[in-house]
Amino acid sequence: MNESLFIYNERSGSCDPALVAEIEQLFERSGWPLGSVRAMGDQPLPDARSLRAERVGLAVVLSGDGSLSAVAQALDGWDGTLLALPGGTMNLLAHALHGDLDALEVVQAYLDGRGSVLRTPIIRAGSIAAYTGLIAGPTAAWGEVREALRNRDIAALAEEVPNALSATFEHPGVALEGDDTVYPAIFVEPGVKGLRAYGVLASGAGDLFRHGWAWLAGDFRDGPSEPLGLSPTISLRTEARSLDLLVDGEKAEAGNALELHIARSGVRFFAAQGETAWR
Repeated sequence: MNESLFIYNERSGSCDPALVAEIEQLFERSGWPLGSVRAMGDQPLPDARSLRAERVGLAVVLSGDGSLSAVAQALDGWDGTLLALPGGTMNLLAHALHGDLDALEVVQAYLDGRGSVLRTPIIRAGSIAAYTGLIAGPTAAWGEVREALRNRDIAALAEEVPNALSATFEHPGVALEGDDTVYPAIFVEPGVKGLRAYGVLASGAGDLFRHGWAWLAGDFRDGPSEPLGLSPTISLRTEARSLDLLVDGEKAEAGNALELHIARSGVRFFAAQGETAWR
């Protein structure tokens, strides 16, 4: 094995020192000790050039979707393998790659030579890359509520919930180009056949409750929505000045029109279950 790097996010939902130590021990017992271990934020994220220079062939990342996506984007063009471990709140990317395996089971599958290495389908929109999905529209404001909940910040929660309610019901919504139906948000996810779009439904308190429950349960895609089709390209528009976005769960912003394209990741991921999770 070439040199290896292990990065973990101490702030992620299911990352703790004991788990980090167990992962290190698994590699050690298998005769492939990890070369470098660091907490995310201690140093800048590595890029493809630096890992090539250091002859790193494996990067192990224990984190949630947002941080995993940031690492993958930074490593775009690297020819090594990214081992993404579930260490956050939602872990949609890790679940797509590995099914219901936990972090230690994923590491063991990799060490046993099970699974495959692949480039995953992603969403491209200019400089934006989404590995699990993108939410566009005012309902994206609920991402701030989720962040406050994750941090147990009661003061922030008291401020963000009214803001999110106001955005959902009062701010201009988002629509597909060429379609007059306006939604408080549209969710788009990548798949092997193209981009799948869903119109988020939030017509009253019941829908908002179901959305909130879906976020807390770990998968916002389980909230009320309706399918809007499958295409290699999707164009979004809004009457607002800009589109509020959640890209892999992280807040972003775009102009009042955004064109999304299906693409493949610029880094190769280890996948315990191959491409079976991407439709």
